[in-house]
Amino acid sequence: MKCKDLSVVNLNITEDHYEYKAPFRICDKGVCIDVDLERIEDSRILEEIKKSFSIDEPIPEMKKILMEKIIEASKLESKIFEGENCCKPDTDVAADRDIDALSMS
Repeated sequence: MKCKDLSVVNLNITEDHYEYKAPFRICDKGVCIDVDLERIEDSRILEEIKKSFSIDEPIPEMKKILMEKIIEASKLESKIFEGENCCKPDTDVAADRDIDALSMS
């Protein structure tokens, strides 16, 4: 099997006090392996992936392809939310309009 045929799904990148976690799942035809990005450097993990999916490529090339797939799966957009929508009330506008209509009658 070719490494490019694998799917990288459920990528969840989080940060807590500058400690990053990025668990994801590598899948193909019902076989899935859960991996964390920080462990992708571990040769045992790469061997397990290669063996589980019967990948033809050598490990360095397989790792490169997986990293490209992880980057593609992330598609993160950088946004700044400093104070944005902080004071927006949690009310239902349609319900408020109905209540106002009833109180006017």
